[in-house]
Amino acid sequence: MNFKKICMTGTACLAIGILPMPSVASASSNNSDNSDEQSEFIKAYDTGKEKGILTDQNMTQSEFLSLCKESVFPAYLEYQQTHPTVSFAQYVEEDNYEVPRQQAGDNPITVSATGTKSNSSIFPFTSFASVSARKGYSMKAGDILICYGRNITSKYIGHAAIASSSKYIMEMPGPGKHATHTPKATFFKRNSGNGKYVAVYRIRKHPHYADDASTYAYKHMYLKTNPSYFFPSSMYVKSPSYCSKYVYLAYEWGATKRALYPIPGPSAVVLPHGLENWFKGDFTPSYVYKVTSY
Repeated sequence: MNFKKICMTGTACLAIGILPMPSVASASSNNSDNSDEQSEFIKAYDTGKEKGILTDQNMTQSEFLSLCKESVFPAYLEYQQTHPTVSFAQYVEEDNYEVPRQQAGDNPITVSATGTKSNSSIFPFTSFASVSARKGYSMKAGDILICYGRNITSKYIGHAAIASSSKYIMEMPGPGKHATHTPKATFFKRNSGNGKYVAVYRIRKHPHYADDASTYAYKHMYLKTNPSYFFPSSMYVKSPSYCSKYVYLAYEWGATKRALYPIPGPSAVVLPHGLENWFKGDFTPSYVYKVTSY
């Protein structure tokens, strides 16, 4: 498996006095660049639809183009500086076209702060009143939380965390911080709403391993080690760490190595939106909830 992530660097001009107007040639060049980028985004979207990953329900073309322009392509340009052979098509494919992975049989329930609860994959035109996300999603220890629409650094897309109980979440919040035991409400308010949402994954067939992983994360990767954040960092050490590596190690070291594909080397990178791909067999987590607001 080949995992990667990306971000754009800005360019700046300094001038004294009146800034010159851009020439016709430079304006034409900029328009051409924008057109080329737009073409790449459309090709990527069409490929995602052909593969059955993207649909009009989970990501419209206009939503995808906007997402690429605002965050995915800028991230890619930054990544490309150190990985010049990686194409945008390869990058966005590796990130599953910025939508949660969904296995056959997964029927994620969407819950929101207002109490709307629906299952679009079974009843596409139906929603019914229910309890709010605060109670509608009964979080369990070991739940894997993948965030969409929010980056914890300017370079890499997404965020990942693991629930330690029904009320708290273990996470690596970002640069300059250490592992944190975050209340459920704090986490979901930060990572949902205004276009952001959290995909909740659960290992249904091995709940005791999920509990073991969460206990290990809390006791050994928070209370004992409390790693600092750094991306990327060697997969064979607890500290420094980063969000998705933290979840991977909680399951590998705290539950069972049988749950995961082995890390190919210390420099391997486990990305938030590729985290589910590292689980194998009946340990592969199911997409159970989509929390859109809290």
